[in-house]
Amino acid sequence: MRLPTRPQRLLLTLVAAGLLAGACGSGSDDTPAGPAAAPTVAPAPGPATAGAAVKLGQAPLGQVLVGPEGRTLYGFTNDVDARSTCSGACALAWPPAVVDANWSVGPGVDVGVFATTTRDDGSLQLVAGKWPLYYFEGDATAGDTNGQGAGDVWFAVAPDAKLIREGAATTPGYGNIPEPVAAPAAVSVSLTDSALGPIVGDADGRTLYAFTKDDAGTPTCVAGCATAWPAAPAPDSEPVAGDGIDGSQLTSVARPDGGPEQLKLGKWPLYYFAGDGGPGDVNGQGSGGVWFVVKGDGSLVRST
Repeated sequence: MRLPTRPQRLLLTLVAAGLLAGACGSGSDDTPAGPAAAPTVAPAPGPATAGAAVKLGQAPLGQVLVGPEGRTLYGFTNDVDARSTCSGACALAWPPAVVDANWSVGPGVDVGVFATTTRDDGSLQLVAGKWPLYYFEGDATAGDTNGQGAGDVWFAVAPDAKLIREGAATTPGYGNIPEPVAAPAAVSVSLTDSALGPIVGDADGRTLYAFTKDDAGTPTCVAGCATAWPAAPAPDSEPVAGDGIDGSQLTSVARPDGGPEQLKLGKWPLYYFAGDGGPGDVNGQGSGGVWFVVKGDGSLVRST
């Protein structure tokens, strides 16, 4: 019988070793598991790449989880069992961190704390620990954390998949916008200068927005939507228009969630945007194609 040549013996040895390694690996208990209660997809194999779905980033809060472009990722405390409860209007302000089946993580990130959950539309959303991850529409660049503490339910996520509760809002329901207080002159709304020209703001110049889905004159932004777009509360007395505002159109309207009455100009209930940091900011303009600033006559500014 002819014996195998040396190259043939080497090839057989390598094949046998590969089969043995595969058999051992199939019974290993060392692979970290994702959240047990949520449908998960195993992490993508192979080394981390520049296009990783999640990386480590630096923010004023310290080291946080960020997406491929460096934008801060957030967890929503209303989510339980690693399942997302933010959809519809909520997801316009807080877009989910959607990944494909071959997602990977960046250098220094522990892949073992990540998994995915399947959203209602069939897309895969990245999960860190027990928290489905989201971006915030009000964050413009890497390192922004404008969504931190919004409504006391949205928080940036640390590398260990725990929420960073530092920098949280002190006024529930208003995110990083201070609760409006009565102006000394009792003016409820005023014209404020912005990059879009004179627009309607509150007594302190914080921009007010209209939601085109409220075209029947009744507020429809409630629950998760109202976290990102808090209602502008009406005063206890008759609302007062500042210079340049058509006072005949300034009224108030009851909210369907039982909250305080909401300011209304013309047919539009008025809202703040949690992503605006100060007077004249218009970071919410055009968001989702349904949120717009308002002119003094009650019409919307549709340009961006």
